[in-house]
Amino acid sequence: MKSILIAAALASFLPAQTITWSKDYEISVQTSTTQFASKLSGQIVIVGRLGLSETRPAVVISIDGHILSPFLPSIDGEDAPYLLYRTDGSRIELETVAENAKRFVSLLKFKQPPSDLDPVRISKVVDHTVIVPTTAPISSIGEPPSLVVDHLEFAPPDGAKALRLDSRIHTLGAPVFDLSGALIATTLKSRETNTPALMIRWLIADFPELDAILANETTSDLEKLPLAPKITKEEIQKIVVSPITRARQSFIQSSHPNPLPCVLVSNEGAQATHSVIGTIIDAEGLILTKASDLGPSLLVRYNGKNYPAVLLSTDESTDLALVGISESGMPVVRWSVESPKAGSVVASPILLQESTDEMVAEATSYMGIFSHILEMGTPSVHATSQVTSLGLTTEQLDSGLKIAAIKPDTPAFESGLSPGNFIRKIDNRPIRTRADLTAFLDCCEVGEKVTVEIAQGDSKKTHEIELISPIIIPPATGINLSKSVSMVPSIRRAPFPDVIVHSTPINAWDCGSPVFDINGKALGLNIAAVSPGRTIALKPKEIRAAINRLLAKTRAF
Repeated sequence: MKSILIAAALASFLPAQTITWSKDYEISVQTSTTQFASKLSGQIVIVGRLGLSETRPAVVISIDGHILSPFLPSIDGEDAPYLLYRTDGSRIELETVAENAKRFVSLLKFKQPPSDLDPVRISKVVDHTVIVPTTAPISSIGEPPSLVVDHLEFAPPDGAKALRLDSRIHTLGAPVFDLSGALIATTLKSRETNTPALMIRWLIADFPELDAILANETTSDLEKLPLAPKITKEEIQKIVVSPITRARQSFIQSSHPNPLPCVLVSNEGAQATHSVIGTIIDAEGLILTKASDLGPSLLVRYNGKNYPAVLLSTDESTDLALVGISESGMPVVRWSVESPKAGSVVASPILLQESTDEMVAEATSYMGIFSHILEMGTPSVHATSQVTSLGLTTEQLDSGLKIAAIKPDTPAFESGLSPGNFIRKIDNRPIRTRADLTAFLDCCEVGEKVTVEIAQGDSKKTHEIELISPIIIPPATGINLSKSVSMVPSIRRAPFPDVIVHSTPINAWDCGSPVFDINGKALGLNIAAVSPGRTIALKPKEIRAAINRLLAKTRAF
């Protein structure tokens, strides 16, 4: 994985640079993204499906309450309603008008449309810089979608049905907007290095139910930004990074402090390279980095040289470590005293290293958008819902729903239920599938007692069970491991004090780096790569408090 990313980083600085990116261009992008973020609450909603833990951003497309949503396969293939997650964590059931699994989108509708809807416009593609909303695998209540700015790899040929976005972090059916906030496409299945997106006019052709609902296609009046070049089919096969992305990366890197107040911290002698980034906080060799990724013997690479390093102290609440090396006159990070505005462009420097000194690529920068501040202890939308649990795991068979395992120390375990029993009814309601069970539990409350009828062979029995809170278990990495992995998340992704949420697509080994604004001010320190397009960073206030704690218990150095 690291070697692939190093190749991509090196490729991003190939001499065939035909596009330049300026500060004015970046300001124009930031103006658009902050304006887009201010309209999110009326145009973008968060949807899920009964029985599923994942949520996705969807688009309001009519004043009557129609919603264009990513298609979410229902549990066990059974019919299940889509749900809209409100900012307080509660959910309302949506009407399913139509689904198009081939194009990964669904047409939904509010049963009672609210009065504050702000339907999106749809537009032809006139610019090659776009905005794609995304959500975390398990969102906390009140969280808005994050925004990702992406670029086309090349100018779409005449008559093309799809665009090709530079990033492959986007989920299926995600809406794609131009910089004016007009809907232009929805994403298809990601490829190895990019994501195709079907243009709206062609989506309507494949999904005729949209034709009478969507407004007429318009043309956006946008600032003139660089366009992706027209290239040959042979050149398309050689693209690793979009020329626009390369140009923006080069500009963003030039906006960082120079020299960069960062080092690479490695676990010396490890069989596989294991490293994180360190942020310099004192000119006399003091460095902050992510504690949970450090090993017993550390090596710091700075300014082309390797230094033996000492782990001085760690801070549990922030997962920060203080590391020291014998060096002086190092550049020190300067933390911003201002909070960013939602939609602001941010970037993180990336240092990549292979297992030998000869294979070092340093440095490039990945870009993202600041989303919001996530307060410590905010519960997930699932934890606040009324979904309950019997405290057992089921297995779906043709003959019915079988109990596969029962969690110890639960009412179900103490009731006499046994693995191998088949659930037939709960409170006289037939239960044949997991979807039936989920739909029933969704209407109950924790502490409520239900009567479960089970079958074992020819015999039937009933058991009274008190319902408990569910244990929502997201995918171990926050991503779908049945597909190629687009990023490697941090092992520790929570809990933390209040954090900055942004969409810079970093990996676990990129943590410990500062996150900068477009003026080179350090807004925070990246502490966890959560999922594609979602990274959390410690705020300067939390960092300063942690430094005081770290210094108070630092051993002699």
